[in-house]
Amino acid sequence: MPARMPGTWQAQPIKIDGDCTDWPSPYPNYDAKAMVAYATSNDAENLYVTIQTGDPLTQIKILKQGMAVMIDTGGRKDASFVINYPLQNPDDLSELFAQNKDGGTSSHLSRQFDQKLQKSAEGCNQYSLDGFGPCNGGYMVSQSAPCGVRVTLRIDEYKQLVWEAVVPFKAILNKSNISAADAGKAISVCYAIKAFKAPSTKADNAATPMNNNMGGQTGMPGGRMNSMQMNSPGTVRASGGPNGHLYESTKTWKHFGLAWGK
Repeated sequence: MPARMPGTWQAQPIKIDGDCTDWPSPYPNYDAKAMVAYATSNDAENLYVTIQTGDPLTQIKILKQGMAVMIDTGGRKDASFVINYPLQNPDDLSELFAQNKDGGTSSHLSRQFDQKLQKSAEGCNQYSLDGFGPCNGGYMVSQSAPCGVRVTLRIDEYKQLVWEAVVPFKAILNKSNISAADAGKAISVCYAIKAFKAPSTKADNAATPMNNNMGGQTGMPGGRMNSMQMNSPGTVRASGGPNGHLYESTKTWKHFGLAWGK
């Protein structure tokens, strides 16, 4: 059984609006490899979950490749409930990187990066649920799922990507409210960030991801092509260089016990 942190009682409900000011500052947990800060809390009715990152490459991964937040109500690493948000975005990354005078690409982010990343974040308007029984399926972010799950993300004024969700205990524990008897009950949350496929080259990956466009269809919705989704069989994946973080998937687990503060 993984070591557990104590839970955090949420005296006032978190507003799921992409504003991190109702969370502790700074966030109490940080994963240096994934380059994300994260936090969880609960009241009697809901589990609250958030993640935050100011790292541009991590932001690109989340917005373009998608992220899954998984919950294991047994406190292990065997998640039964999955929130997929944002969903994978088929748009390529070329607009996020600067262009060289010769028309080639460089590893530098474009001067318009912030505006373009903001636009991408605003386009993350769908999510899906797995493991939630009759609540499974796809939803618009503007609506609450029938089981009460709600999600949102935004790029705030400090250029931080803030992701938030509320998950009613009724949806994962089959009861509307926890009680003092549930204090310390083991629970785990995992933040899984998906990497891009690395360029098909033995050279350093200073070349940007869109140079890896191989054409054809993928398993993307509608058959649209993501320029970093394909990789030739048997080729060497570059993992170093200035953009190496793009090609590393991460899973950040937090094991804790439910809090009781009444």
